[in-house]
Amino acid sequence: MYAQDVSWEEFKSHTGKTAVLVFGAMEPHGKHLPLSVDNLIPWELAKRLEKEREIILFPQVNFGYLYSLKRFPGAVSISFDTLRRYSKDIFSSLLKDGFTRLFVIIGHGGNTGPVKLALRELSDSHEFRACVVEWWTLIDVEAGHADEAEASLTLASGGSLRAKPIPEQCRSYVGEVVPTPDDVFPSGHHGKVENISKERGEELMGRIVKKFAEIIDADLMLERK
Repeated sequence: MYAQDVSWEEFKSHTGKTAVLVFGAMEPHGKHLPLSVDNLIPWELAKRLEKEREIILFPQVNFGYLYSLKRFPGAVSISFDTLRRYSKDIFSSLLKDGFTRLFVIIGHGGNTGPVKLALRELSDSHEFRACVVEWWTLIDVEAGHADEAEASLTLASGGSLRAKPIPEQCRSYVGEVVPTPDDVFPSGHHGKVENISKERGEELMGRIVKKFAEIIDADLMLERK
């Protein structure tokens, strides 16, 4: 069920369901992927979850907190505190309406901190359970940025390659260096780009949605194994 498709009268009878929210971003992903990757992938995952489970899916938040890639054209960022306050207002509205289960899909890593902080602040005065999940943590592949896994998932989400992916030398440093050195993301991507296909994306997407469904079935408390 999509929250925006029903009337307020219909809406009030579904507050017992798990509310699903997606936090994406408009961020550069190399020369070979669109700026919309962090919106395309998590929204497609959420739509597929909606077909699998009785949830209520809310409209996606399309802008997020960027840091490492802000120097590239097309990077649209909101501040950490703006996202914290904005997400807190959204969650507060849902809690006011009677929702007690919030499943939050993170499509961009910079959003995790502010969103978690907002929920933690609300937990001091409200009774609810939330689960915040970064989709890339649910698959056992090497984590990169605009790499072959993310590119394959983009294809499976209806996106396209904007240029031929070209491997390049990217440096990696111990710890987190602040500010991010330019040679970590020379052109906005980091990781392998040789094995990209829609078929691989579909396989990865199926695994992630299956794990999402398991989390919903476990009332947002799926134990690690």
